[in-house]
Amino acid sequence: MISDGLSRSGNLSVFEFSGGEEGIASGACGLLGVVGDFSLGAVLKAARCLQYRGRAGAGVTLKGLYKDTNFYNFHIMFRSKDKISELENVIGSWGVRILDKFNMVQKKYYYDYDLPIIMHYSVVPPSVDEMMYREKMNDEALYMVKMVSRFNTAFKDDARIFSSSKYNGTFLTAFELQDTIDIYNLHQFEEHYYEACLIHLRWPTSKGQGLWWGPQPISLGEVAGAHNGHLSSDVSNARALEQLGIHLHVGTDSEALFLQTEYLLKKGYSLKEIEWIICRKFPQELANMNTEDLARYKEILNNPVLERMKISGPATGIILVGDVMVGLTDRDHLRSFSIGINDKVALMGSEQRAVISAAYFMNEELTMSDPEAGRVVGFEVKDRKVKRLDYGWKNNA
Repeated sequence: MISDGLSRSGNLSVFEFSGGEEGIASGACGLLGVVGDFSLGAVLKAARCLQYRGRAGAGVTLKGLYKDTNFYNFHIMFRSKDKISELENVIGSWGVRILDKFNMVQKKYYYDYDLPIIMHYSVVPPSVDEMMYREKMNDEALYMVKMVSRFNTAFKDDARIFSSSKYNGTFLTAFELQDTIDIYNLHQFEEHYYEACLIHLRWPTSKGQGLWWGPQPISLGEVAGAHNGHLSSDVSNARALEQLGIHLHVGTDSEALFLQTEYLLKKGYSLKEIEWIICRKFPQELANMNTEDLARYKEILNNPVLERMKISGPATGIILVGDVMVGLTDRDHLRSFSIGINDKVALMGSEQRAVISAAYFMNEELTMSDPEAGRVVGFEVKDRKVKRLDYGWKNNA
């Protein structure tokens, strides 16, 4: 059984290993997101320039990796092998069928690192009749998200389903990015299909349920997100989600930011309206708004739930929701954020040099910019073709 108090050496405490007070390294999290037609190896190589921000915690999400499997792909970490059989039975009790399972990590890495048991499961969802009988739900995706959230909450001391998508794969460790690449052999996917990648480096300031429960991207169903910063509005944001029946299972400020962004996108709010909700306008900005926008702004914020979704504190976030990747910063621009675009690829990063490095390794020329404070930007990707979304774009699906 692993201990959250030990590092990969088995001798250092987590606090010592991650290099800072209470185990939190100095600096800030490193983020890099990319959509379109790109080289995975180039993006992984570029992201390593962010490693100086902290030694502990690194994760990668690949969109489209499992698009042809036609079942759900669960990545699960177990604190102890003694719990695996019991928790597999819990998953089976949802009415799903486990087609296949395998250990995602070569045996040698369990000797080299202090790892939980990390397994991949191919999971077939229940029939509509079965879902209706069990939960009175007929939406397969919502049913699976509900079951995963329930599992992660009920068994947080024993296991975590950290990737539960039908199409995407998330890969996490509590170590450095190169360790994550090696442990999962991520270069094996270089020739596979993928159309977006999201990378996060450093153990988050808000660590949730412990070292292995903290690394990002946080992934649930077809949503994945990476966040740099620490939100003082985390309790308010979580309360808003609870009022909507959306409960956190990792328990961090980052998770609340990702889930409320998903909610707003799926409810058909435009990028501009999402920006109004998350990053409130200053009085002088309100004075300069046109009559129509001001009326809509006030209408939205009169909603007591939406009013609680304001983020306060330093933040840069990159959130993948289905085919859309959204980037945002706090209204005071306390965290840096850069984007680079051409007709083939779009990149977003917490540092300009990470974006420029990726462009260099991909041999691409990009148009670079740093979004204004509080600005929300979005890109849509389908079949590796990327499109920048207009400020008034809404999800009408």
